[in-house]
This record gives sequence, C-alpha cells and structure tokens, in this order.
Amino acid sequence: MSAGGLRIAVIVPVQHAGRGKSRLAPPFDAEARRALVQGMLADVLAAVRAAHEGLLLVVSPDNGHEAAARAQGAALLLDDGSGYNQAALFALQSEVLRDIDAALILPADLPQLRPEHVRVLLDALGGLEAPGVLLVPSDDGGTAALGLRPPEAMAPVFGVDSARRHRARAHALGLALVEPPLSDLSVDVDTLEDLLEVRQDVGPATARALATSALPALEEMPALEESV
Repeated sequence: MSAGGLRIAVIVPVQHAGRGKSRLAPPFDAEARRALVQGMLADVLAAVRAAHEGLLLVVSPDNGHEAAARAQGAALLLDDGSGYNQAALFALQSEVLRDIDAALILPADLPQLRPEHVRVLLDALGGLEAPGVLLVPSDDGGTAALGLRPPEAMAPVFGVDSARRHRARAHALGLALVEPPLSDLSVDVDTLEDLLEVRQDVGPATARALATSALPALEEMPALEESV
C-alpha cells in the first residue's frame, strides 16, 4: 500500500542513454550526454524509492538502464522507442499495473527531485477524488509530473504545451484536477539553460556526471549563465 491506502505505481519513462538530451549538443558530446542521462535517472529513482515502497517502473527502449532500475528495486519495461507518450501509455496499460489504483508519471530529467517532493505528490494523489488527475506544470508549459487515478483515467499528452493540454483533457472528461504547488520541479533539463538553472540543486549521481571531464562545458557555465 502507499499514500491513503492506495496501491500506487510510479512510472519513469527515459530515453535511450546514447540518444537522449540531443539539445545539449553542442557543447556536450555523446559521452557527456549519456553520463548526464544516466545520472539524472539514478537520482530520480533514488528520490522515489526513498519515499515510495510500492511499484516503481522504468520504461525505456534501452536495456542499459537495467542496472539503475535494479539498484532501486524497480522493474524495467522495454518499449519500442516510438515516443514518450507511447512509452508512458505502454506502462499504464501493462499487466503489472493490473491491481494498481493510481499511477504517478515522473520524467527522468528532474535531477532536483527529492523524497519530500515525492511524498507531497503521493499524498496529493492519495487524496484525489477518482477519477482524477494530478498535474505539476513546468515553466516551459510542459508537465513535470502527472498523476492518474485510476491509471486509465486518461491518456497522457506530454510534449509542447502539455500542461494546458492535460488540463483541457481532464476538464473535457469531467475528471477531478489537483495541481500541488511544487515550484521546485518547474524545470526539467532539456537545454543548457535548464541545466544552469538547477545545477546547484541536483542529486549526487548527476553532480558526479557534471564533475567529470566528460563534460568540458562545465567550466564555461558561469560565463554562459551571465549571458542567458
């Protein structure tokens, strides 16, 4: 059981490590981007597991994420790599969620995620009227967290302007909607500017990735930060 006695699954879709975060190139090369993707995923999973004893799923076309998943007692679902929404929907419709009451979808690029954030989200999801939707918008109009009670309440529409579209879909379907005030999660890492904004608040695995020589742009970040 999880918050409010509900059986909640936390779902973390993540790209192939070798192809993720392409908008960081340049200045980050392929090795640097791979290290960053893996570091952020490790931090997100650790934060979730510290607050959630229930089902935790990683969804990816990359079986290279298996070690990170296993380290936190998570299951890895291999999808076909056809897109983020397809990956999330694949998990929501998977057999492992058959007895689950609610699902929380978290991006793998929230390296500032902490266990206390996860607890707030789980508690809000536990108190949500069913059928209902939990939404945390990001500063760029995207979605930093999406909760669904039950998991089939609606299909996710992550991407550009997804916060507005998730709200509109929830209202159109007559679903209850709650938006917990979590401004700490308003930035997910897609661009160098995003990384600059959160780099002082990232988890340890992301910090290690940023500290390695595989990220040559790190030394240039203070100068870049003044110009953005």
